[in-house]
Amino acid sequence: MDTSQNPGCEAIKSGELMLDQFRRGWIDPSSGQSHDISALSISAAIPGRPADQHSLLGLAAFVQLHRPDYLRYAQARLVDETASRAAVEATITAVGGRWSDLLRNARPTADAWRQLRAQIQAASPGAGGAGGAGGAGGQDPAVARLYDTLPQDHADIALLRWRLFMTAAAIADLMGIEPPAVAASLLTVQRQLSPTTLQQLRQHTSRP
Repeated sequence: MDTSQNPGCEAIKSGELMLDQFRRGWIDPSSGQSHDISALSISAAIPGRPADQHSLLGLAAFVQLHRPDYLRYAQARLVDETASRAAVEATITAVGGRWSDLLRNARPTADAWRQLRAQIQAASPGAGGAGGAGGAGGQDPAVARLYDTLPQDHADIALLRWRLFMTAAAIADLMGIEPPAVAASLLTVQRQLSPTTLQQLRQHTSRP
């Protein structure tokens, strides 16, 4: 059937191309190998991916918006780039497979963030996951101390603010929570952690 005059089909094709583009160069978590999956169909890459063009375009936009910060967060937690990319890839795959269901929830970005955090925990040193060895250098000591000291939500917010230098509004959008909750959490963190600890979190020494 000729789809050249069908706007709906064209929108679907456009959305697939967008999503393919954003997924290029990711790491296959099962093999650890980098590859371009744009040649694969999205149906194969993300089982259960949304069939209608609006959902597909929404998923593509979600990936475009959040993938860079997901990767920055993952690398701050895991240090190892391969493990970080694998965790983000697994997150996007899981989110894509449940996208239609997530859209029925009040805060789909919060659900997606919890999925990312679960992937990070599974790959973290001592968790027994693929990244359990912590890559070549293990977890950043300042970051490890942060998560040993604070509840996870507070630790995430502190990491995004003082290591990744995100604004409170950007943190709220990424985690799917209200800005006042972020502000309250930041105040709690500042009460519980010393200025020296926060300064150590700001400092990031690149691994050789």
